[in-house]
Amino acid sequence: SNRRLQQTQAQVDEVVDIMRVNVDNVLERDQKLSELDDRADALQAGASQFESSKNCKVLGLMQFFIMLGNLIVAFYVFLYIFKFFNPPVVLRVKIHPF
Repeated sequence: SNRRLQQTQAQVDEVVDIMRVNVDNVLERDQKLSELDDRADALQAGASQFESSKNCKVLGLMQFFIMLGNLIVAFYVFLYIFKFFNPPVVLRVKIHPF
């Protein structure tokens, strides 16, 4: 009976040791998951900042091309109006004989 009790106690001790290892593994896994979650959050924040920066640059580029287009149109309108209201000047040069 005493021997049986010792065997049972040894089995209980073995199970307790295994459970301790399992608890340590779970805690370590939880810490790694927490670190991974923090890294994922930082990555998401960086991606959001990049998207915002990209959108801002695209908007600035669009504004530049719109302004450039408006400038070109205004230039052509100016040339058309200048040509329409200012007919070509014919220079009449009188040549005086010596």
